[in-house]
Amino acid sequence: MKFPRLVIAALALLALAATACTSHAGAAAQVADTTIDTATVRGMVDRGMASYEAYAAKNPEAVAQQNPVTREDVQLRALNFLVQLKIEEAEARRLGVTLSPQELDAYYQAYAVFETGGVAALEEAAAAVGYAPKDLHDVVVRRFALDEKLADKTSPELVATDADIRSYYDSKLTELGVDSLPLSYEQARPFLSRHLMNDQRLAKLAPELVKAANREGVSVSPRFGVWSADDLVVLAADGSIATTPTPMPELNLS
Repeated sequence: MKFPRLVIAALALLALAATACTSHAGAAAQVADTTIDTATVRGMVDRGMASYEAYAAKNPEAVAQQNPVTREDVQLRALNFLVQLKIEEAEARRLGVTLSPQELDAYYQAYAVFETGGVAALEEAAAAVGYAPKDLHDVVVRRFALDEKLADKTSPELVATDADIRSYYDSKLTELGVDSLPLSYEQARPFLSRHLMNDQRLAKLAPELVKAANREGVSVSPRFGVWSADDLVVLAADGSIATTPTPMPELNLS
């Protein structure tokens, strides 16, 4: 199932690069003076596993053809997104960049339409790899939306041409076998002008985020992994743990 950007690639284990001091008591990680506590990670993992298990029950054949989704995998990806989001929020504050709830919702819809055809399909694809809708919106896609906003500062000149946007938009109609999309061409144009240049924009943004992480200071509890400052990721390490599941009644996502 196509679901780009939501699964962090496996990387070789690197040495811990912790630039902030913290005892990690009750914390999975810390960015500057902001703590990401174990309960926050556990909640995201619990919701993600519940979504995955519900998806697996409805789609056993699809699940049989994909790599297994484990609690350890979901935890590592969750912590990565939580840490990266905190770094980007700190950089956004420094640069005076804001992301309103309305802007996030608009980005979420556009991202869903052009990645999978719509919100329902995006959330199903996310469930297949262990993301709940709440965290997909509030953490994962929020970080993607901040990528876009911050890249507007670092590389405002990197936008797709009108011809490329039109070609891509029309190709989506063909790919999905539909006559129209939830977003008109004009509605989609601002999103696509950036989205189509995403690789180039992120290449320019990444060094700035490394600087931001070093400036803010990032520390990860060794119980959860090790922080790679150069790659801006939490890596799995021998002895790191999966968070303990919360009692089943707390898994109700309604």
